[in-house]
Amino acid sequence: MEKTLAILLLFIATHSFCQTDPQGNPVFNSVSTGEDTIGDFRLLSNYYTLKNNIENKGSSVYISDNPTLDEISNAIHLPSDFFVVMKGQNIVCIIMIISYPEKSFTVLDPDTKQLKHYKSPIKGDISENRANEIIKEKYDSAATIQKDKLIFNNRKLRIVPNEEIKQAVLDLIAKEKLDAGIPSKMKLLSKEELRAYILKQTREGGKMDFFTPIKGKEYDGVMVKPGLIATNLEISLITWGRACFDLGVNTVEDALSIFAEFKGRPLNIREQTTIKQGFEKGL
Repeated sequence: MEKTLAILLLFIATHSFCQTDPQGNPVFNSVSTGEDTIGDFRLLSNYYTLKNNIENKGSSVYISDNPTLDEISNAIHLPSDFFVVMKGQNIVCIIMIISYPEKSFTVLDPDTKQLKHYKSPIKGDISENRANEIIKEKYDSAATIQKDKLIFNNRKLRIVPNEEIKQAVLDLIAKEKLDAGIPSKMKLLSKEELRAYILKQTREGGKMDFFTPIKGKEYDGVMVKPGLIATNLEISLITWGRACFDLGVNTVEDALSIFAEFKGRPLNIREQTTIKQGFEKGL
């Protein structure tokens, strides 16, 4: 279910990007940024990060393992925000904000895969989420935010506030009656439901039980690649962390919290480190 959603989101983006994973599926990693209830529908806000995309070989927008400042600067035009209109657990439509080569909204019906395009009234050069990420990740040590401008790589970019983007999306939904569409067959778990699902699947016999099969052999060594040996337990923790990311867990902190609840105790350093490696594709 979650993988299908990711593929559908990139079905939109393939108008601009053509890279895919080894199975032919486009990959473009994102995080959830908020949820609002409006009338009888919910609006989920999401952000496509630069981190874990432009330096990730598994991403459709991979640039290099260590992108240069100019390459990062050129990547600013990549899609930043998208929204999911929900009724209950079912997706009604997905709205992506396109800023390049022209500003527009692209709306996807998950069942039919049909796309509709609308002009966007959004002005500005860079979203608030992307501007904040550029500062947080320190891509440019000289970058600063001055009022409504991002100073980055000798460029001055007008920041579009999150609320301005969301309001434009709400206006589009109202004008085109997008919330009146028939909910698709595709479901999306809430954060709480996803947590409960992972806890259930991590128990013995579940789809994320990578630990029962190695009982008694937890500390046997396995060669991951030439010169790198890990224990079965470390491999299992890394695999579990990656599975959390693939299912849509928002942050590594959330994944660690789920595993701590599963274990019924605080995690040790080894568990924290290896789960983080899996979640962030550290290997």
